[in-house]
Amino acid sequence: MALFKTLPIGLLIVMVLKGRNQLQNRTFITLLFALSFSALGDVLLALDTGQLFIGGLAAFFVSHAFYIITMLPIKNWRLDVVLLYLFLAIIVFCLFYPNLNDMLIPVLFYMLVLTIMASLTWMTDQSNGFLVLGGAVFVISDSILGLNRFYLEIAHADIAIMCSYYLAQFCLVTGFLQATSKHK
Repeated sequence: MALFKTLPIGLLIVMVLKGRNQLQNRTFITLLFALSFSALGDVLLALDTGQLFIGGLAAFFVSHAFYIITMLPIKNWRLDVVLLYLFLAIIVFCLFYPNLNDMLIPVLFYMLVLTIMASLTWMTDQSNGFLVLGGAVFVISDSILGLNRFYLEIAHADIAIMCSYYLAQFCLVTGFLQATSKHK
């Protein structure tokens, strides 16, 4: 099951490899790292015996950090977007705060990097509809995951999480490919 979960990410890696000629070298490398750490996170979360959840969280933290690097430099700072994502993050965090226990710091840092990544999709000079949608859907996916794990069991959460997660990844990759083809 764990390897099966990585197949869609593997297909996105193939998309990036096929689009190599239209990508700047830094974008190509950072996208491959972002997707590779996402695949690692998928495996760790699929094998989750309790202890591997933090490893999966760390892998996705690194993945988002590579997405952030891919979006640099930022040209159009949007305080309204940052405040909106922070507001949403605070609401979600408040819901599962009572149940975080020893996961408080890792989850807080993960939510911070996710919020930054999603916000920057609006602010990078590469910004386009796919990037913005990818960032927003990633927030939705991870919010469902967090709420399901730390707040309230959600019916069919696994399906909602995976569908939104794969859509988010697809949109981010498509957005970066679209942005670089516009800049050439």
